[in-house]
Amino acid sequence: MRSVLLLSTLGCAFFSAIDAFKFTGPDSDEKLNITQPITISWDAKGGDLNEPEARALNLWFSALVNTTRGGWEIASNLSLSSGSYKWDPNSLVQIMKDHYTVSPNAEHYFEAKLIGSTGNMLATVETEKYALEGYDFIRNSGGKGAQPGFYTTVAMAVMAGVVAGGVI
Repeated sequence: MRSVLLLSTLGCAFFSAIDAFKFTGPDSDEKLNITQPITISWDAKGGDLNEPEARALNLWFSALVNTTRGGWEIASNLSLSSGSYKWDPNSLVQIMKDHYTVSPNAEHYFEAKLIGSTGNMLATVETEKYALEGYDFIRNSGGKGAQPGFYTTVAMAVMAGVVAGGVI
């Protein structure tokens, strides 16, 4: 009986953390220009969220690079009550510019990983998706990105053969 009560309490805390936290900026209708600092803002004051349950957040940026999703922690242990963080994407740009092609489309987002008082992760909240602009490595990868990879092609051929053979 105690385990059911504990699980119910933990479940409520998890969903309260999600309901109480929401991103308020930047505006997803505008492209993120990564040549300049970007202010990421949030509201963590609504709902039932309280400091003992969620005491901080780790902020991540997730991008579609070379047709694969990549994630980078951009700040850690941020106060929920601060309400915003000014991110200078220059360090990420330095990593990306020589090694990656980044999609210009609205496929990139920020994540807040809400951290509890004991250091445990309570929840992950994502922003809406953003398009990027500002550097030459932000471009459609042309033919390279449009062609399926070898393993994808093999898997599709096998599935087509299985479906045509009436196995599925």
